Amino acid sequence: MEMVKTPEETMHENAVAKEQEQIQELLRRGAVRHYFLGPENIWSQEGFGTVVGGVLTGFLGGILLPKLFLYSNTNAALQYMCWLMTAAGIFLILKGLHGMKKEYRVQQKQVSDQTFDEILAYDLVKLGDISKALLKENIPKLAEEENLEQLEMVLVRGPRDYVHNVNLPLLWKQGEDGFLRYSNFSVMALYFGNENLYIYTSIYNMRNGTSKFQHTYECPYDKIRYTRLEDRVIDTVNQKNKAISGKLQVLVINAGDREEDELVIPVRDYDLMEQMQGDLDICDAETAIQLIINKIKE
Repeated sequence: MEMVKTPEETMHENAVAKEQEQIQELLRRGAVRHYFLGPENIWSQEGFGTVVGGVLTGFLGGILLPKLFLYSNTNAALQYMCWLMTAAGIFLILKGLHGMKKEYRVQQKQVSDQTFDEILAYDLVKLGDISKALLKENIPKLAEEENLEQLEMVLVRGPRDYVHNVNLPLLWKQGEDGFLRYSNFSVMALYFGNENLYIYTSIYNMRNGTSKFQHTYECPYDKIRYTRLEDRVIDTVNQKNKAISGKLQVLVINAGDREEDELVIPVRDYDLMEQMQGDLDICDAETAIQLIINKIKE
Protein backbone atom coordinates (compact mmCIF):
# COMPACT_ATOMS: atom_id res chain seq x y z
CA MET A 1 0.00 0.00 0.00
CA GLU A 2 1.45 3.32 -1.07
CA MET A 3 1.69 5.97 1.60
CA VAL A 4 0.25 9.39 0.77
CA LYS A 5 2.49 12.28 1.75
CA THR A 6 1.04 15.22 3.58
CA PRO A 7 1.50 18.74 2.15
CA GLU A 8 3.93 19.49 4.98
CA GLU A 9 6.04 16.43 4.13
CA THR A 10 6.08 17.38 0.45
CA MET A 11 7.11 20.95 1.28
CA HIS A 12 9.87 19.66 3.56
CA GLU A 13 11.21 17.28 0.89
CA ASN A 14 11.16 20.06 -1.71
CA ALA A 15 13.00 22.40 0.65
CA VAL A 16 15.64 19.74 1.38
CA ALA A 17 16.07 18.98 -2.33
CA LYS A 18 16.43 22.70 -3.12
CA GLU A 19 19.01 23.15 -0.38
CA GLN A 20 21.00 20.15 -1.62
CA GLU A 21 20.96 21.50 -5.17
CA GLN A 22 22.22 24.88 -3.91
CA ILE A 23 25.08 23.13 -2.12
CA GLN A 24 25.92 21.13 -5.25
CA GLU A 25 25.89 24.33 -7.31
CA LEU A 26 28.33 25.99 -4.90
CA LEU A 27 30.60 22.95 -5.16
CA ARG A 28 30.47 23.09 -8.97
CA ARG A 29 31.43 26.78 -9.08
CA GLY A 30 34.16 26.20 -6.51
CA ALA A 31 35.55 23.35 -8.63
CA VAL A 32 35.60 25.60 -11.72
CA ARG A 33 37.47 28.27 -9.77
CA HIS A 34 40.00 25.74 -8.46
CA TYR A 35 40.46 24.22 -11.91
CA PHE A 36 41.73 27.51 -13.34
CA LEU A 37 43.30 29.12 -10.27
CA GLY A 38 44.48 26.06 -8.32
CA PRO A 39 43.59 24.98 -4.76
CA GLU A 40 43.00 27.58 -2.06
CA ASN A 41 45.65 28.15 0.61
CA ILE A 42 44.92 28.23 4.36
CA TRP A 43 44.58 32.03 4.30
CA SER A 44 41.47 31.86 2.11
CA GLN A 45 39.66 29.03 3.90
CA GLU A 46 37.26 28.74 6.84
CA GLY A 47 39.84 28.33 9.61
CA PHE A 48 41.49 31.70 8.99
CA GLY A 49 38.08 33.38 8.78
CA THR A 50 37.24 31.96 12.21
CA VAL A 51 40.51 33.32 13.63
CA VAL A 52 39.74 36.78 12.26
CA GLY A 53 36.24 36.63 13.76
CA GLY A 54 37.70 35.61 17.11
CA VAL A 55 40.22 38.47 17.09
CA LEU A 56 37.50 41.01 16.34
CA THR A 57 35.17 39.60 19.01
CA GLY A 58 37.97 39.51 21.62
CA PHE A 59 39.05 43.05 20.75
CA LEU A 60 35.48 44.31 21.06
CA GLY A 61 34.80 42.61 24.41
CA GLY A 62 38.25 42.91 25.98
CA ILE A 63 39.41 46.35 24.88
CA LEU A 64 36.97 48.55 22.96
CA LEU A 65 33.80 48.26 25.08
CA PRO A 66 35.63 48.53 28.43
CA LYS A 67 37.39 51.70 27.26
CA LEU A 68 34.15 53.21 26.02
CA PHE A 69 31.86 52.35 28.94
CA LEU A 70 33.38 50.65 31.96
CA TYR A 71 35.58 53.53 33.10
CA SER A 72 32.45 55.59 33.68
CA ASN A 73 29.99 52.74 34.31
CA THR A 74 30.31 49.86 36.79
CA ASN A 75 27.19 48.03 35.61
CA ALA A 76 27.66 44.31 36.39
CA ALA A 77 25.66 43.12 33.36
CA LEU A 78 27.93 45.11 31.06
CA GLN A 79 31.00 43.61 32.71
CA TYR A 80 29.66 40.08 32.26
CA MET A 81 28.88 40.78 28.62
CA CYS A 82 32.46 41.97 28.01
CA TRP A 83 33.86 38.89 29.77
CA LEU A 84 31.65 36.61 27.66
CA MET A 85 32.66 38.34 24.45
CA THR A 86 36.34 38.07 25.38
CA ALA A 87 35.94 34.37 26.21
CA ALA A 88 34.06 33.79 22.96
CA GLY A 89 36.82 35.56 21.04
CA ILE A 90 39.50 33.36 22.62
CA PHE A 91 37.44 30.24 21.87
CA LEU A 92 37.02 31.26 18.22
CA ILE A 93 40.73 31.99 17.87
CA LEU A 94 41.65 28.55 19.24
CA LYS A 95 39.01 26.87 17.08
CA GLY A 96 40.21 28.71 13.99
CA LEU A 97 43.86 27.83 14.63
CA HIS A 98 42.88 24.19 15.02
CA GLY A 99 40.94 24.38 11.75
CA MET A 100 43.89 25.99 9.94
CA LYS A 101 46.15 23.19 11.19
CA LYS A 102 43.75 20.56 9.82
CA GLU A 103 43.36 22.41 6.51
CA TYR A 104 47.14 22.65 6.19
CA ARG A 105 47.47 18.90 6.60
CA VAL A 106 44.80 18.13 4.03
CA GLN A 107 46.34 17.56 0.61
CA GLN A 108 44.71 19.95 -1.83
CA LYS A 109 44.28 18.06 -5.09
CA GLN A 110 44.13 19.82 -8.44
CA VAL A 111 40.73 19.61 -10.14
CA SER A 112 41.03 17.25 -13.11
CA ASP A 113 40.10 17.86 -16.74
CA GLN A 114 37.43 15.17 -16.36
CA THR A 115 35.76 16.98 -13.46
CA PHE A 116 35.76 20.26 -15.38
CA ASP A 117 34.34 18.56 -18.49
CA GLU A 118 31.55 17.01 -16.41
CA ILE A 119 30.61 20.43 -15.04
CA LEU A 120 30.73 21.87 -18.57
CA ALA A 121 28.41 19.09 -19.81
CA TYR A 122 26.00 19.90 -16.95
CA ASP A 123 26.07 23.61 -17.85
CA LEU A 124 25.44 22.91 -21.53
CA VAL A 125 22.36 20.84 -20.65
CA LYS A 126 21.18 23.74 -18.49
CA LEU A 127 21.75 26.15 -21.38
CA GLY A 128 19.70 23.86 -23.61
CA ASP A 129 16.78 24.09 -21.18
CA ILE A 130 17.16 27.87 -20.90
CA SER A 131 17.25 28.29 -24.68
CA LYS A 132 14.07 26.22 -25.17
CA ALA A 133 12.19 28.20 -22.55
CA LEU A 134 13.23 31.57 -24.01
CA LEU A 135 12.48 30.54 -27.60
CA LYS A 136 8.98 29.42 -26.60
CA GLU A 137 8.45 32.68 -24.75
CA ASN A 138 9.74 35.00 -27.48
CA ILE A 139 8.31 33.12 -30.49
CA PRO A 140 4.72 32.19 -29.51
CA LYS A 141 3.90 30.47 -32.81
CA LEU A 142 6.83 28.10 -32.31
CA ALA A 143 4.81 25.91 -29.94
CA GLU A 144 2.09 25.56 -32.59
CA GLU A 145 4.30 24.93 -35.61
CA GLU A 146 7.13 22.82 -34.15
CA ASN A 147 7.79 20.38 -31.33
CA LEU A 148 10.91 22.01 -29.95
CA GLU A 149 11.75 18.96 -27.83
CA GLN A 150 12.07 16.81 -30.96
CA LEU A 151 14.03 19.23 -33.13
CA GLU A 152 17.69 18.51 -33.78
CA MET A 153 19.84 20.94 -31.81
CA VAL A 154 23.52 21.87 -31.99
CA LEU A 155 25.11 24.08 -29.35
CA VAL A 156 28.14 26.05 -30.54
CA ARG A 157 30.39 27.91 -28.12
CA GLY A 158 33.60 29.89 -28.19
CA PRO A 159 35.73 31.92 -25.75
CA ARG A 160 34.41 35.35 -24.83
CA ASP A 161 36.50 37.97 -23.06
CA TYR A 162 33.65 40.40 -22.32
CA VAL A 163 31.47 39.37 -19.38
CA HIS A 164 28.79 41.08 -17.29
CA ASN A 165 30.78 40.61 -14.06
CA VAL A 166 34.17 42.35 -14.22
CA ASN A 167 35.31 40.43 -11.12
CA LEU A 168 35.00 37.13 -13.00
CA PRO A 169 37.07 37.63 -16.17
CA LEU A 170 37.89 35.02 -18.77
CA LEU A 171 40.34 32.34 -17.59
CA TRP A 172 42.20 29.77 -19.70
CA LYS A 173 43.93 26.46 -19.06
CA GLN A 174 45.45 23.82 -21.30
CA GLY A 175 44.29 20.31 -20.49
CA GLU A 176 46.36 17.14 -20.62
CA ASP A 177 44.78 16.35 -23.99
CA GLY A 178 46.22 19.54 -25.50
CA PHE A 179 42.87 21.31 -25.81
CA LEU A 180 42.31 24.71 -24.20
CA ARG A 181 39.49 25.10 -21.69
CA TYR A 182 37.98 28.47 -20.78
CA SER A 183 35.65 29.84 -18.14
CA ASN A 184 33.51 32.32 -20.14
CA PHE A 185 32.02 31.77 -23.55
CA SER A 186 29.58 32.94 -26.17
CA VAL A 187 26.98 30.32 -26.92
CA MET A 188 24.68 29.78 -29.89
CA ALA A 189 22.01 27.09 -29.70
CA LEU A 190 20.59 26.21 -33.14
CA TYR A 191 17.30 24.32 -33.51
CA PHE A 192 16.58 22.91 -36.96
CA GLY A 193 12.87 23.18 -37.77
CA ASN A 194 11.12 22.14 -40.95
CA GLU A 195 11.21 25.57 -42.59
CA ASN A 196 13.02 27.78 -40.10
CA LEU A 197 16.23 27.85 -38.10
CA TYR A 198 15.63 28.91 -34.49
CA ILE A 199 18.59 30.44 -32.68
CA TYR A 200 19.37 31.37 -29.08
CA THR A 201 22.50 33.33 -28.13
CA SER A 202 23.98 34.45 -24.83
CA ILE A 203 27.21 34.90 -22.89
CA TYR A 204 27.77 32.30 -20.18
CA ASN A 205 30.11 32.47 -17.19
CA MET A 206 31.03 29.10 -15.68
CA ARG A 207 32.51 30.73 -12.59
CA ASN A 208 29.08 31.78 -11.31
CA GLY A 209 26.81 29.73 -13.58
CA THR A 210 24.93 32.67 -15.10
CA SER A 211 23.75 33.38 -18.63
CA LYS A 212 23.48 37.02 -19.71
CA PHE A 213 22.71 39.09 -22.84
CA GLN A 214 20.20 36.53 -24.09
CA HIS A 215 18.62 36.86 -27.56
CA THR A 216 16.47 34.68 -29.81
CA TYR A 217 16.11 34.65 -33.60
CA GLU A 218 13.94 32.98 -36.24
CA CYS A 219 15.46 32.61 -39.71
CA PRO A 220 13.84 30.86 -42.71
CA TYR A 221 16.31 28.61 -44.53
CA ASP A 222 15.54 30.29 -47.86
CA LYS A 223 16.78 33.60 -46.45
CA ILE A 224 20.21 32.26 -45.47
CA ARG A 225 22.79 33.29 -48.08
CA TYR A 226 25.71 31.35 -46.61
CA THR A 227 27.24 29.95 -43.44
CA ARG A 228 30.94 29.28 -42.94
CA LEU A 229 34.02 29.68 -40.76
CA GLU A 230 35.98 32.88 -41.31
CA ASP A 231 39.22 34.29 -39.92
CA ARG A 232 38.73 37.86 -38.79
CA VAL A 233 40.65 40.53 -36.93
CA ILE A 234 38.10 42.01 -34.54
CA ASP A 235 38.57 45.32 -32.72
CA THR A 236 36.67 45.60 -29.48
CA VAL A 237 36.83 47.02 -25.95
CA ASN A 238 37.66 44.95 -22.88
CA GLN A 239 36.18 45.24 -19.39
CA LYS A 240 38.53 48.16 -18.58
CA ASN A 241 37.38 50.13 -21.65
CA LYS A 242 40.74 49.51 -23.31
CA ALA A 243 40.75 48.98 -27.08
CA ILE A 244 41.98 45.53 -28.04
CA SER A 245 42.39 43.68 -31.32
CA GLY A 246 42.15 39.90 -31.63
CA LYS A 247 42.68 37.35 -34.37
CA LEU A 248 39.67 35.05 -34.23
CA GLN A 249 37.99 32.31 -36.19
CA VAL A 250 34.24 32.88 -36.22
CA LEU A 251 31.14 31.01 -37.30
CA VAL A 252 29.07 33.23 -39.61
CA ILE A 253 25.39 32.85 -40.53
CA ASN A 254 24.54 35.46 -43.17
CA ALA A 255 20.97 36.27 -44.25
CA GLY A 256 21.37 39.66 -45.92
CA ASP A 257 23.47 42.78 -46.53
CA ARG A 258 22.62 44.59 -43.32
CA GLU A 259 24.67 44.20 -40.13
CA GLU A 260 21.66 42.86 -38.25
CA ASP A 261 21.24 40.14 -40.89
CA GLU A 262 24.45 38.42 -39.83
CA LEU A 263 25.08 36.35 -36.71
CA VAL A 264 28.70 35.79 -35.67
CA ILE A 265 30.14 33.73 -32.82
CA PRO A 266 33.87 33.27 -32.09
CA VAL A 267 35.04 29.67 -31.95
CA ARG A 268 38.83 30.08 -31.91
CA ASP A 269 41.20 32.68 -30.49
CA TYR A 270 44.43 32.44 -32.49
CA ASP A 271 46.39 34.72 -30.15
CA LEU A 272 45.69 32.53 -27.11
CA MET A 273 46.27 29.34 -29.08
CA GLU A 274 49.70 30.58 -30.11
CA GLN A 275 50.51 31.84 -26.62
CA MET A 276 49.50 28.63 -24.84
CA GLN A 277 50.43 26.21 -27.62
CA GLY A 278 47.04 24.51 -27.49
CA ASP A 279 44.02 23.90 -29.71
CA LEU A 280 40.28 24.55 -29.45
CA ASP A 281 37.62 21.99 -30.31
CA ILE A 282 35.31 23.33 -33.06
CA CYS A 283 33.51 20.08 -33.97
CA ASP A 284 30.12 21.51 -32.98
CA ALA A 285 30.64 24.57 -35.21
CA GLU A 286 31.54 22.35 -38.18
CA THR A 287 28.49 20.15 -37.52
CA ALA A 288 26.21 23.20 -37.37
CA ILE A 289 27.52 24.53 -40.69
CA GLN A 290 26.96 21.21 -42.45
CA LEU A 291 23.42 20.87 -41.10
CA ILE A 292 22.51 24.40 -42.22
CA ILE A 293 23.95 23.75 -45.70
CA ASN A 294 21.94 20.54 -45.94
CA LYS A 295 18.74 22.37 -44.97
CA ILE A 296 19.38 25.10 -47.54
CA LYS A 297 19.78 22.51 -50.30
CA GLU A 298 16.52 20.70 -49.47
